[in-house]
Amino acid sequence: MISFMSDWGYVNYYVGVAKSVIKMINPSSEVIDLTHGIEPFNVRMAAYMLERAVEDFPKGTVFLVVVDQGVGTERHPIAMETKNNYYFVGPDNGVFTRVIKRFGLKKAVVLENKKYYYKKSASFTFHGRDIFAPAAAYIDKGVDIEKFGREISRLVLFEDEEPVVENSKIKGALAYYDGFGNLETNIPSYFMGRIGKKFGDMVNVNIGGKILRVAYVKAFGDVNTGDFLIHEDSSGYLEISVNQGSAKEVIKKPQGSDVEIW
Repeated sequence: MISFMSDWGYVNYYVGVAKSVIKMINPSSEVIDLTHGIEPFNVRMAAYMLERAVEDFPKGTVFLVVVDQGVGTERHPIAMETKNNYYFVGPDNGVFTRVIKRFGLKKAVVLENKKYYYKKSASFTFHGRDIFAPAAAYIDKGVDIEKFGREISRLVLFEDEEPVVENSKIKGALAYYDGFGNLETNIPSYFMGRIGKKFGDMVNVNIGGKILRVAYVKAFGDVNTGDFLIHEDSSGYLEISVNQGSAKEVIKKPQGSDVEIW
């Protein structure tokens, strides 16, 4: 199985062509679109969204990730395997930061063996078609990643401090905004128990200097329309939202902003 993520959208032909290349190489490949709605060039958003999705796929799934503002430059095209037996194909630009930190890196190689390219003279700007999609198809077909090129041990990772609890206060970060404008944090929901909070409590939230007082609840409908809330999202992380509204439009803070809860 191949899970396909990109920032390409559907206006252009890129997604369809990449899928066609996969099918030509491995007609039995099942390709599932994880999302093609990543904000253009937003590596951080892709990294966090990928981390949340991985364990909802069977072991051995190949994650094809093309969010690649450096296409055609000296950044490496890579394939890698994590310690929990999933495969990943894409650019070495930090997009795999979260899966490496959470699941551990078993092996990574540079995609340099042109035998496994779609076009031996790969386009400078369409590695998704010529390098990444073919690699994903061959891995899904059973080709060992060692066949693709030399092994590398150091990959690009973006700065990403893990959440902590200090003096009865949770300290984390704004991971990304989803398509509804919900603020996704990097804070596991069980941290609320560490500061003695339970469902129904009011909590203080500081997001990059903007302070809110919000209800800690199970579901959006537990507060009035237009009210803020904080709850556990479907992946086990704390999410800050507005019931039937957009937290992003109100908060207006960038990814990576500090988030404090007490």
